[in-house]
Amino acid sequence: MVFRASHLGFMKLFRDTDTIVAIATPLGPGGIGIVRMSGPASLAILKSVFRPANPNCAFKSHILYYGFIHDPQKVNSSIDEALCVYMKAPRTYTREDVVELQCHSGPAVLNRILQVCQGQGARLAGPGEFTLRAFINGRIDLSQAEAVDDLIRAQAEGLRRMSLKGLEGGLSRRIASIREALLSCISALEVAIDYPEEDNEILKQEQVLERIEAQVIAPVMDLINAYELSAVQRFGARVLLVGRPNAGKSSLLNALSCEERAIVTEVPGTTRDIIEKQIEIDSVPVILMDTAGIRDCPDPIEAMGIDKIRQTADSADMFLWLLDPVQGIGQEEAEVARLIGGSSEKPVALVINKVDKIEPARRQAVERELSLAAAGLLSARKGMRTCLVSAKTGQGLGRLGTAIAELLINDRRRMHEIDIAPNLRQKEVLKEVLSRVIAARKGLVGGLSVEIVAIDLRQALEYLGQITGETATEDILNRIFSSFCLGK
Repeated sequence: MVFRASHLGFMKLFRDTDTIVAIATPLGPGGIGIVRMSGPASLAILKSVFRPANPNCAFKSHILYYGFIHDPQKVNSSIDEALCVYMKAPRTYTREDVVELQCHSGPAVLNRILQVCQGQGARLAGPGEFTLRAFINGRIDLSQAEAVDDLIRAQAEGLRRMSLKGLEGGLSRRIASIREALLSCISALEVAIDYPEEDNEILKQEQVLERIEAQVIAPVMDLINAYELSAVQRFGARVLLVGRPNAGKSSLLNALSCEERAIVTEVPGTTRDIIEKQIEIDSVPVILMDTAGIRDCPDPIEAMGIDKIRQTADSADMFLWLLDPVQGIGQEEAEVARLIGGSSEKPVALVINKVDKIEPARRQAVERELSLAAAGLLSARKGMRTCLVSAKTGQGLGRLGTAIAELLINDRRRMHEIDIAPNLRQKEVLKEVLSRVIAARKGLVGGLSVEIVAIDLRQALEYLGQITGETATEDILNRIFSSFCLGK
């Protein structure tokens, strides 16, 4: 088999007779570094570069051995103390012979081992080539391969959970079910094409239409909607903290991120630039962005910071508007409202900070008064939530986190029911499938010939194969696997 990869850099040509090698762990200080090999020469290379502590080592499959890695072309050339494991095909990630050398994680160590393995005949792996081989050798389909990449990149629990379901074949099974329904409809149409004189008896148009609607269109739309609902878990959300100087934005950033990320002082205008911190809120990756305080007459440096806020507001997914209950509503809040009002479709959480400074008996009245005043400045914006918090004591932070997640995920209840969702590429393919199937349904209802309707359904089937890989082109495979890291 030859797989030509036109733009994978140094991976000009893929051959299943090659043995590939790569560093499978990030470079830098760490507990362990791993060099991975896959291919027919893996065991022979292992025997040449690894000296087991037991000279009678038999290198049985899936057994861990202790010893030293050395350069076989030099005398007394130990490189590192290491563990190794040989895994015999087909019980491996790639369904080829695989070797892993587990050593210390220093870049000099790992690069030297990589060079020695290359000197014994291994070729440097291309991005994602181990997973590419798993796909080509039939261990996983294309949707599972993409789930591997998603799992590696997952920065929050929500995407990790969905990616694992994809790796376990959840999306593949749903696509297979849709595919079977399509094949059944196509078969019924082909019978009508082959036996036109018996059309009324064999082709039951109502049954075909019902199957297209219930077993193809509905599940395809469910998957497309699942992508829309899960997008915030896949890509994360940018949440902009805004408010007057000393409203407590930096304190809230520090409290939510559980670290002193921003400088906090009693002096107004401490924050001059935008400070970002990525955290996870209820399985959603969130980038909190602390900003300069907004006021009517800032100094020149503060003015530059406020200009940055206006630029950043366009890319924000949500606003946290902090109010100081002691200062109340003033000209500064009107300036903030004008900023937020320019993004009318984006959710807002009104955060009344420093609640520890308010008598408990007055808190409900203060919340109502400030909420009404802020809503008035925003023309009673729909969906705005109000939270009483104290960044100093931590009071109310849990409720604020829940409010942020609920505002970012409109259909929160259904979001927790979603365990499978396509990625962006798969969603676009599903939209093409939906387009073709809707055209077929329209054709049947409108009395088009079954030959034309069958063409639309076959095209839908062709697109569906791009998700699992049956009909994926070389260009599609290149684009998918070129985004992988080298050791995977």
